[in-house]
Amino acid sequence: MRRYPVLIAIILAVCVYLLSAGCSLLPLVDPHGHDHAAEADEQEQEQQAEAQKPSEDESDMDLFMLPPEARERVKAMKVDELVELLQRDQVDSVADAATAAPYVYKRATAEDQKRIEDAVAALASSGSTGETRSRAVALLPRLNNTHSAVRAKAARSDADHAVRLAAILSLERDGQAVAPLLQELVKDPDSEIRKTAQDILSKVLSAGDDSGMRALVQSLGVYENDASALATTHLVPTGAPALPALTEAALGDPSDYRRAAATICIAMICAGDNEMLDEFAKKSKATRHGTREPWPANLDGLPTLIRVLETDSFGPAREAAAQGLGYLGSAKAAAPLAKALRDPDAHVRRRAAAAFETLPGESAVKELAHVAVSDTNSDVRRFAVKALGHVGTPEAAGALARATTDQEPRVRQAAADELGRLAAPEGFDALAAMLKDPVDDVRWAAARAIGELRLKEAVPHLLSALRDSYPPVSNAAERGLQKLGIAQRKGTGFREPEPEADDEYEMEDHSGHNHGPGGHSH
Repeated sequence: MRRYPVLIAIILAVCVYLLSAGCSLLPLVDPHGHDHAAEADEQEQEQQAEAQKPSEDESDMDLFMLPPEARERVKAMKVDELVELLQRDQVDSVADAATAAPYVYKRATAEDQKRIEDAVAALASSGSTGETRSRAVALLPRLNNTHSAVRAKAARSDADHAVRLAAILSLERDGQAVAPLLQELVKDPDSEIRKTAQDILSKVLSAGDDSGMRALVQSLGVYENDASALATTHLVPTGAPALPALTEAALGDPSDYRRAAATICIAMICAGDNEMLDEFAKKSKATRHGTREPWPANLDGLPTLIRVLETDSFGPAREAAAQGLGYLGSAKAAAPLAKALRDPDAHVRRRAAAAFETLPGESAVKELAHVAVSDTNSDVRRFAVKALGHVGTPEAAGALARATTDQEPRVRQAAADELGRLAAPEGFDALAAMLKDPVDDVRWAAARAIGELRLKEAVPHLLSALRDSYPPVSNAAERGLQKLGIAQRKGTGFREPEPEADDEYEMEDHSGHNHGPGGHSH
């Protein structure tokens, strides 16, 4: 019996040895395991892709918007049934037929397609109600755009207003060929018919050839049926291809209003990103939203805009040109715009001054400085002041200081704002004097600007401004003192537009007096 435990131990030892030896001969991981996993992942991805792949119904736009039960009815419908529904000439049956017709038509033979086209055309011509005729007219363009004569007749003379509108809308697919008919319809006695025809006319001309583009340009400056506005909305998105026709009109059309409108279109088409516009955005602390990069300015329109500004006899055309030159940001426009600051039309002078905010204006400082203090129009002076702020030279700062005494409060306020943005110390005396201005917002602008200068000599003036009766002025003064390191935080309660200034401060002047907000006790 004693030998059994020994025998058992020997057997167990042999088994352990064999197992360990066997394990060393076999890989711990199946060499094909990685392939199996990859195959499984690939199969799973294929299944997911198949699940996400739209069904035939979902990918077919004729079925996509239909509920499931309606899809099945449409898919099961035969040509004979469709034609029968149309021939019933009843609102419900025609509605069902209109839903199914595009799907059935695409899958029909050429002979059956002709049957469907003829049935729809017959209904469009002689349906018993306006609603059935209207549905039929709207359906014809979806059937290979057939029976244009039927639709043209309905647009001209159908007794039902809705049928005429549906027919006019259907003409868009016919392109420039229907332009004569649409030009006829824009003179219709019915205002809605006229405007709808004008809209479709603008669309077909903008999508047409060069002659269509020139015909569309002729709608500029025509205000009946919103023709000019509609033409603009189609010409501008067309972009550079529209420039030849627009340039021709801007430089030589006998109509003042058409030249002005063409100039506006050129300005809008050519407007784009440029270095000066980026600098303007930075100075204005503008934030660009979105991910699409802006397109660069198109300088092809520059010569035309300069010529219009210098030679056109119509003020609004010159005004549009000045505005457009500001959009382009080219230094080549500086001299013509500087000359335009003396234009007899105040609107042109205002646009010329504003243009210098987005193009190099150093060469025009003398002209801008003169206009900023002497132009008879306050808007022109104000825009010249803002332009000087963007130029930013010492000469410009001196002109801004002189503008702080302008008789118009908005000009004085703009001058203070620009001096503060430039942090120009040469403007300090003028800004200090503005703290006694009778207009609240002017004093506020002055207090803000003085704070931006961060000059020690400003301390007494800011301390005095703490007692101003207009809260924004006293708040701006406290903020200015804080920037000078004189304001000390003291709990909460003081409110300022900027979040970081939502505190109460304790002020200490050179005499040791404490100034709290509000009463500023001694």
